Amino acid sequence: MRKLVNLLGCLTLLGAISPVLAAPISIDLNTPDSRNGVLNSTYAMQYNYSEADLELSVTGWSYGTTQTCKKYRYGKCQEYTTSVNKAIEQNHVGKWDGLGVEKTDSPNHAVDNQGGDFDMHLLSFDEMVKLTSVDLGWYQNDADISILAFNGDNFNSSSLLGQKWEDLLGQNWSVVGNYYNVDINGNSGAVNFAGVASQYWLIGAYNPVFGDTFSGPNKNKTTGDDFYKLKGVTVERPPVEVPEPSSLLLLGLSLMALAGLRRRQRH
Repeated sequence: MRKLVNLLGCLTLLGAISPVLAAPISIDLNTPDSRNGVLNSTYAMQYNYSEADLELSVTGWSYGTTQTCKKYRYGKCQEYTTSVNKAIEQNHVGKWDGLGVEKTDSPNHAVDNQGGDFDMHLLSFDEMVKLTSVDLGWYQNDADISILAFNGDNFNSSSLLGQKWEDLLGQNWSVVGNYYNVDINGNSGAVNFAGVASQYWLIGAYNPVFGDTFSGPNKNKTTGDDFYKLKGVTVERPPVEVPEPSSLLLLGLSLMALAGLRRRQRH
C-alpha cells in the first residue's frame, strides 16, 4: 500500500510543465518578399513578408475623402477642399523609409490622422503572435499611435469596409493601447505590455475613439496631427507549455513501478 501511495505521489508531479519561450522575430517592412495589386515601384495594395517560418501581409485602411474644387482659373482647378467620408476603405500602401497609407503628396502618404482621416495598417499573420515593439522610420510633427487586436474566431478584411473605426470595438476588436511618440526622440518602441496575442493587428495614427488613456514609457505628448511610416515590427510566438524533462522521467519510472507492483500481486 505504501508503495502505491508513493507511486501516486510521483504521478501528481507529472502536472509540472515548463513554458518554452520563442525567440523574438523582427520583420523589416522595407524589404518585402512580394507585393499584390502593384501600382508602381512604390505603391501596392498589399506587401508580403516571410521571416522565421512566419508569414505576414500588410494592407492599408483609412476613411474615404472627397475633393471639391474651390477655385478655377483658365478652366482648371487651382484649389481644392477635401471632406472626409466616415467609411473605412482599403488604400494603397507606399514605401519610403517605412510603409505609409494612401497615394498622395507628402506628408499625407504617411500614416496620419490629419483632418479626421485616420489611417491604419492591418497586419495579418498566418498564426497567433504577440506584438512586442514597433519601429518607425520617417515621421513629422508627432507619432502617437493606437493599436487594436482581433480576438474573434474568424476574420475577413472585407468586414472593415464601410465601417467607422469605433464600430470595430463591437466586432471582436479590442484596444491594446494608445502610445505617445512611439520610437522617436529617444522614446521606446515597446508596446502591448499586457502580452496580448492575436493573428490580426491594426496599427495606426492615434484615434480618440479608442480612448484617451495612454500607456508605456513614452512621454512628452505634443499637440497637432501625427505623421509616421511603419518601418518594422517585432513579435513573439506565444509560449508553448511542454512537460519538464524530470516529469517525463517520473512518468517512465512510475509506469515501470506500476508494472512491477502488478507482477508481484499476481504471484
